[in-house]
Amino acid sequence: MIVPADPIKPSYNAAPTTINPIFIPDGPGTAGVMARWGIIPHWFKKPLSEMKYSTFNARSEDAASKPTFRDAMRSQHCLVPVQGYYEWTGAKGNKTPYLISVKTNAPAFCFAGLYSKIELPNFSGYTYTVLTEASGGPIEGLHHRMPVMLDESAYEGWLGCQVSIDEVTRIDPTRLKFHQVGPEVGNVRNNYPELMDVV
Repeated sequence: MIVPADPIKPSYNAAPTTINPIFIPDGPGTAGVMARWGIIPHWFKKPLSEMKYSTFNARSEDAASKPTFRDAMRSQHCLVPVQGYYEWTGAKGNKTPYLISVKTNAPAFCFAGLYSKIELPNFSGYTYTVLTEASGGPIEGLHHRMPVMLDESAYEGWLGCQVSIDEVTRIDPTRLKFHQVGPEVGNVRNNYPELMDVV
């Protein structure tokens, strides 16, 4: 069973390095915690500003072999709850943003993620990354990569590290949907519900 995190302000335009809710294992159950988007491996001990490479996403195909992600791939799986995500497509300089979401009765669905808990000179707490894979289904033409979107039946197994990323059940592609949104989503300072509206 998922235990909700403390009430938080919804975000309609979450960006890397922001603090967002994730779900992690907590004894026999699950807990909601706030975490920084961009995983910091447990062995990194320098100030956060010295982390010079991107860890917002991790390729599911090879994350287990990468020093930054391999320990978390073994034992620190999380769920990243979202209502959808934005993707830009088109020619450089003339790209169009879309909101990709899922047909569901639930208020959100979840990406497969990895997390860490760290103590740095200037940051203490949780961090996470989102696993990605080759795009498929109706959104294949929008971008060549997409987050690993978990079917609800897979949440417990993923959190418990009982299944590998290759074995975990994805959301059926027929449930994916998308629509065009306004260019305002390109500015992370814009964060309001209307960003998700059809244009």
